[in-house]
Amino acid sequence: MRLAPVLRRHRTGVRVRALLCLGGILGIGAVGTLAAWNEKATATSGTFGTGTITLQLDNTKTLAMNTLAATNLLPGESVAAMVTVQNKGTLPLTYTMAATTPTGSPPVASQLFVATHSGGTATNTTTAGLRSGSCSGTKVAEAPLAAAGSVPVIATPRPVVARTGTELLCVSVRLAASAPVNVQNQTLSTVRLVFTATAGRQS
Repeated sequence: MRLAPVLRRHRTGVRVRALLCLGGILGIGAVGTLAAWNEKATATSGTFGTGTITLQLDNTKTLAMNTLAATNLLPGESVAAMVTVQNKGTLPLTYTMAATTPTGSPPVASQLFVATHSGGTATNTTTAGLRSGSCSGTKVAEAPLAAAGSVPVIATPRPVVARTGTELLCVSVRLAASAPVNVQNQTLSTVRLVFTATAGRQS
């Protein structure tokens, strides 16, 4: 009969321990439910756009330099003409120029020299029956043509500012004074002056 109180105390202790364990579990869970506030701020950029480069010669992309021509040339004779290099784009640019002759060009092509001067004017005169085309201004470059090929004439890029930038070029072509007799009666149909524009960093 005296054993009954002992059993009650034992059961009570089990219940207390069970409740303590449950309380411990609930306490651990409560740590992970802390509240937090969030807020954001935003920065918005302006507009992005690309620029343009527009290279023209005397207000056109394809210029016919009809005054840069001569027939019945003698050794040492030359002819000169003007061209305006224009940048009508929104970006500053640099340009180079190469001279090309068509396929099938005769050997006389290699006896012709193309020269360029910056600024100045072109003057064509005839003295004692010999034609002379000259350019004032600052000489930029000179190179002989190649038969059925392309040669760089202005190899170092020249700058032209954006929108209204121009460079006045005088171009002259002369037959070498030492041209051999075997290039007589030969005709070079055309010389193409190819201007190439570049904007931005170059490697």
